[in-house]
Amino acid sequence: MPTARKLSCEQANEMKYVRHAWHVLMGLLYLAIVVGVLSVASTRFETLVSAGIVLVYSALLHNASVLGTAIDVNNYAAFARFRVLSAHHGLTEGEEGPFLEQENALADGLKKRNGVILIRQLSNAAVSLYALFKVVEAIL
Repeated sequence: MPTARKLSCEQANEMKYVRHAWHVLMGLLYLAIVVGVLSVASTRFETLVSAGIVLVYSALLHNASVLGTAIDVNNYAAFARFRVLSAHHGLTEGEEGPFLEQENALADGLKKRNGVILIRQLSNAAVSLYALFKVVEAIL
C-alpha cells in the first residue's frame, strides 16, 4: 500500500499561497457575478428584489461559515476534554496513535484554515455591502 508523501515546509507554504490565491479569486468572481446581476436590473423593483435575494444568500453563507467554524472548534474542545479524562484512567493512545498527537493534528488543521475563512468572510462582506448599497440607491 503506498504511503502518503510528506510535504517539505517550503512546499507546504507554496500550497498555502496557492490555496489563498484560489479563494481570493473565487471571492472576486463572486463579487463580479453579483455586480453583473445587479447592474443588469433595469427597474427599481428588479434592483430591490435582486439585491434582497443576494443579501439573503449572503447571510445564509455567512451563518453556515460561522456554524461550521464553531462545530470544528467544539469538536477540538471535546477531544481535548476526552484526552484529559482518558489520562485520568490511564489511557494515552488509541488506534490512530497517541491522543496528544491527534489533538495537535486537529489544532494544526484548524490553524491552517484561518486564512481561508477570513478571505471568505471578507468577500462575503464586500458582496453584502454592495447589495446593501444597491438597495439604498434603489430606495432613494
